[in-house]
Amino acid sequence: MTKNLFCSSLLLLSLGLFCCSTEKTEETKILAKINDYNLTLDSFEYQLATELELDEDFKLTNQAKRNFLEEIMRKQLLIQEAKKLRLDTKDEFIRAIQRYWESTLIRNLIDLKSQEINNKIYVSQEEIETRYKEMAKSEGTPPPLKEIQEKIKKELKEEKKTRILKEWINDLRQHAKIEINEELL
Repeated sequence: MTKNLFCSSLLLLSLGLFCCSTEKTEETKILAKINDYNLTLDSFEYQLATELELDEDFKLTNQAKRNFLEEIMRKQLLIQEAKKLRLDTKDEFIRAIQRYWESTLIRNLIDLKSQEINNKIYVSQEEIETRYKEMAKSEGTPPPLKEIQEKIKKELKEEKKTRILKEWINDLRQHAKIEINEELL
């Protein structure tokens, strides 16, 4: 709780300092220069706040901040070396970035649609009881309904969500204009 409050405060402070600056001529505070790259204090604080959110075990001490800065500098040096070798322009790299971008985009879309579906579906008590009876027929004597009711409800809800998601994807396919050159296949 305290960690989340600290992270949020640090992030808000960083954004506040960045967004509320009225003087455009005011120089940005440079925490470190790595060859031609300038690591701003704002960027460092943002990355640090993100790390604090992601890693619950991260303890913010002066030494930890220095170590984190070293890690950022090491990463920047490796990026600079890779760029110097023009690895960022190779087809393999570009395809990998494209695959990552596509995967992330699809995952975000599926997550969004799943949440939308999840908010609209429900499981009735009758459905739970029907599934329980089916379990009793196929598996013998299941635990009492009260003990596994929530588990059954979650399973049924997940099944419904999966079915609706598949239907949505099929609907996208049916309404899309797709042409396949069979000769090239």
